[in-house]
Amino acid sequence: MKPSSLYVHIPFCSSICAYCDFCKLLYRKEFAFPYVEELLKEVEGKAKGLSFHTIYVGGGTPTCLEDPLFEKVLAFLSPYLERNGEFTIEANPESLSKEKLLIAKRFGVNRISMGLESSSEKRLKEMGRGHTYEEAKKAFALAKEMGFSNLNADLIYGLPDETLEELDKDIDALLALDVPHLSTYSLTVNEGTLFYNKKIKEADDNDAADQYELILKRFREAGYLRYEVSNFARPGFESQHNLTYWHDEEYVGCGLGASGYQDEVHYTNTRNLTKYLKGEYLDSQEEEGEQDRLEYYFLTNLRLAEGFALEEFEKRFGFSFLAKYQKEVDSLIKDGLLLLEQKRVKPTDKGILLLDRILLTLFK
Repeated sequence: MKPSSLYVHIPFCSSICAYCDFCKLLYRKEFAFPYVEELLKEVEGKAKGLSFHTIYVGGGTPTCLEDPLFEKVLAFLSPYLERNGEFTIEANPESLSKEKLLIAKRFGVNRISMGLESSSEKRLKEMGRGHTYEEAKKAFALAKEMGFSNLNADLIYGLPDETLEELDKDIDALLALDVPHLSTYSLTVNEGTLFYNKKIKEADDNDAADQYELILKRFREAGYLRYEVSNFARPGFESQHNLTYWHDEEYVGCGLGASGYQDEVHYTNTRNLTKYLKGEYLDSQEEEGEQDRLEYYFLTNLRLAEGFALEEFEKRFGFSFLAKYQKEVDSLIKDGLLLLEQKRVKPTDKGILLLDRILLTLFK
């Protein structure tokens, strides 16, 4: 397999969100310029001779880069995109200017993913977000006005003491943006974040499940299809880049803390900026054995509503899925967690929520 996707990480942010566990740094010009120089060297080395069906520039906040630096990154990446490929940038509402959008358009960006996270001014301040809901609405409207139709908005639920009524208001606000792709994530509190230091607790499983069920119901009623655990789209607007991950296909990862998967090796880059700027990119790597390959495949593909095709599985692994797992599959079907339909193995609505149980059954 040749990698079909390229992920590029911009770690800089104008402020640090209280929940964020991604590799991020406060924006400083004296670091940003040498970082971009080294980043483009890494891309050039890893992507030599390749072209990509999808390119995704994430972060951090790519749009917090100064315009000339933002332009330099996109101009460098643009030639690597295949014709009719998907080119995504992540953005925050407060830093998505008309000039940034003009630059993005000039170099072939055709998808923008923006963090709304909440419509509540109180919640946005708690999370350390640098925008209001009104500013987010204006940013989405500006993107549409500039000709971008493939847009995603993120929402975080399971916030401290969040009620279903409060979440319902957030869903109303999210749907009012009228964008074709929505992503929702339950708050996770990781060590080293401000929320962790403040001893903020995650929602318990029952509350989180109730909130997820409300999101699923409302989004489906509004015409969005859940194609992955956390992702919903109108038909034809599924994230092609993220489908690379969920189909367990190979991809190139570049930048501070970025991960990649090439030649059956999973690798993760260093989070140490000093090392990275010296060209010491790699932090760790893991070569897959047969069992690892199976586990990664199930872990990714069974997050998808469409699951995986029996024929594709056999082609990839050289044996029949049902010949090996018939007993386990029968048990999971009986428990209402899996379906066998049109020669595909699919999780049910219940199974998507209980993916860990499916994996434990397959690997017991």
